[in-house]
Amino acid sequence: MKFTSKKVVVALSILLLALCATACRNEAQNRIRRSIQEYTAQRMYITVYSYDGKAVFTGLVDGKVTRSGNASEGGVGDQSLGAYIYWYDERGRYHQTDLPYLLTSYDRNVSSQP
Repeated sequence: MKFTSKKVVVALSILLLALCATACRNEAQNRIRRSIQEYTAQRMYITVYSYDGKAVFTGLVDGKVTRSGNASEGGVGDQSLGAYIYWYDERGRYHQTDLPYLLTSYDRNVSSQP
């Protein structure tokens, strides 16, 4: 009987941990991602795509890519309007877009073949 009760306790603990992990608001998840990114000090590259899938911008990110307030707070209806991301490039220039994007730790324009 002890073995079964231990299984129940472990299962409930895992369930509670999973609920806590998924209960993090989007803003908290963004903070965690940014702290990992800042800790590893990786260079990040962004590629912005048009809605038809063509790359319209590729560049190096200085620091982090940040989502607008309404988008990261999970706004609904009118509150979700204006969702965008912004970042600074290696020359200190500000960029902002609401287009789809891909953020990587490697330059996708450099050929990986010798």
